[in-house]
Amino acid sequence: MLLKPRTRYVLVTAAGLLTALALSVGAQDGPAISDLDPADCSNGTFVTDPAANPGLVSDCLVLVGVRNHWTRHPNLPSDHPLLTWGRGDTTQITDWDGIYIYDRVERIELSGGISGTIPAELGQLTNLVELSLWDNKLTGPIPTELGQLTNLQGLSLWSNYLTGTLPTELGQLTNLQELGLASNDLTGPIPTELGQLTNLTQLGLWDNKLTGSIPTELGQLTNLQGLGLGGNDLTGPIPTELGRLTNLEWLSMDNNELTGSIPAELGQLTNLTQLSLWDNDLTGSIPTELGRLTNLEWLSLWDNDLTGSIPTELGRLTNLTTLYISLNKLTGSIPAELGQLTNLTQLSLDNNKLTGSIPTELGQLTNLTALFLDNNKLTGSIPAELGQLTNLAHLYLDNNELTGSIPTELGRLTNLEWLSLWDNDLTGSIPAELGRLTNLGHLRCAASTGRFCDDDNIHEPNIETMADWGITLGCGHKRYCPSDNITRTQMAAFLYRAVSQRWTIQAPARAELTDVPADAWYRTYADWVISVNAFTAPGGMFNPDGAVTRADMAIMLIAAFPHLEAVAEPEGLFQDAKDADPAVVRAIEGMYQTGVTRGCSTSPLNYCPDQPVTRAQMASFFVRAINQAGGGS
Repeated sequence: MLLKPRTRYVLVTAAGLLTALALSVGAQDGPAISDLDPADCSNGTFVTDPAANPGLVSDCLVLVGVRNHWTRHPNLPSDHPLLTWGRGDTTQITDWDGIYIYDRVERIELSGGISGTIPAELGQLTNLVELSLWDNKLTGPIPTELGQLTNLQGLSLWSNYLTGTLPTELGQLTNLQELGLASNDLTGPIPTELGQLTNLTQLGLWDNKLTGSIPTELGQLTNLQGLGLGGNDLTGPIPTELGRLTNLEWLSMDNNELTGSIPAELGQLTNLTQLSLWDNDLTGSIPTELGRLTNLEWLSLWDNDLTGSIPTELGRLTNLTTLYISLNKLTGSIPAELGQLTNLTQLSLDNNKLTGSIPTELGQLTNLTALFLDNNKLTGSIPAELGQLTNLAHLYLDNNELTGSIPTELGRLTNLEWLSLWDNDLTGSIPAELGRLTNLGHLRCAASTGRFCDDDNIHEPNIETMADWGITLGCGHKRYCPSDNITRTQMAAFLYRAVSQRWTIQAPARAELTDVPADAWYRTYADWVISVNAFTAPGGMFNPDGAVTRADMAIMLIAAFPHLEAVAEPEGLFQDAKDADPAVVRAIEGMYQTGVTRGCSTSPLNYCPDQPVTRAQMASFFVRAINQAGGGS
């Protein structure tokens, strides 16, 4: 939110407050924070004519205390400014980056490098209309004193490490238009008092650890254009009162534990362009009323327990580009009306109980890049009309009851990268026309009986076991990518899942990592592997995409798995590891003695410590290590 500068303002001396309070690296930008003297707020150094401007003097005292409270984040490079942000309107009179002063301090916009907590004293800046502290390293709770900022129109604290509950006092900020608290570690319920913020247009609470039900009082926020509650631990039903929010343009409640049915009242939200309810425990049928949401571009209902048929009314949503209804318990046939959704690029109906034939009308969806119909009970032949979908990169029809031959028309799909037809009752030979599909990475997995279609190698039993244990989901639809080198991010995820599913672990503290965003999907995994000394992060660099070597693997498994130990006195068994780091040698020989590793060659006995670990090799390492540690199942 940018406010236009007004003509009346009190100038602050450029050599005084603006320079002295600039938080940047090096003395050339002004005195160190510890040198700031609060007396300079009232003696004319920082504020011109302090007697005539007592309010600004008061604000100055608060800001000096706040600036002295915050510290430069220690993991920032030495040449990185403490805070980086834009100045907004070029006509701004102040060059104190991030602080906007008119008659009083009205806007604070600081992001990128603050450590510490949010001082309660900020609640004294009662003329503030904008407080933006997003994307910092702030910890601790949100002060209840922020509820005193009754002129506030924008409060942005997202992407920090804030903890504790949402203060009910935020409900006093009745002028608030934007409230952004996403991507923190906030807990507890959503206060019903937020229903008093009737001027809100944006409410972002996603990616926290909020619990309890969604307050029905949120239905009073009739000016809302965006409501984001996804990525929490919310339970209970979706309130029917949300159907009153007719100005909503996007609604996200995915990745929670919501139950009950999808309210038909959501069909009243005719301005919606995005509705995301995936990964909950929703039951009942898909309301036919959703067919009224003709502005919808994204509809995601996958991974719930929805039953009944796919409403034909969804065929009215002609602006849809993405329709995800997979991983439910839907029955009946695929409506031919879906062929009217000619803007669709993604259509996922897989992993349901759909029956009947594939409608020929789907051949009208010429913008489709991905069509997922696998893992249903579809019958009949593959329509030749699918050969019209020349933008398709992924076509999945496997694990159905399809009959007949593979249409030669599929040879027109020259952009196809993956064609999966296995586990059907197809007859005849593979058409020669499919030889034109030079981008095709995989055709079918007719001989595969496991979870993945690309793991036909000596590691397959262990790869499939890893999947059965819930440690890996693969690298894509029915793919494991066994020959790819495993990354540090993937390794951290595998280790965390393997250990947390079998043994009690401590919740990790936040590690000081400069190259892992606070909202990264693997953030908890990264924090944990560092907390157990399985990983190191020199200089705060986690190196998410870095390769894992076989030496790294030995250290990681010994550190992470209970009952696996390095040897105290290594015997120098591996010819190519004698000169390696002693900790690596002890770990390698510890794994060798317990049968976790057999080395990379036996004559001579070598370990290949510097060789990257493939995803296939990792599976065998893991399964042996878990079994040796007593965690096999």
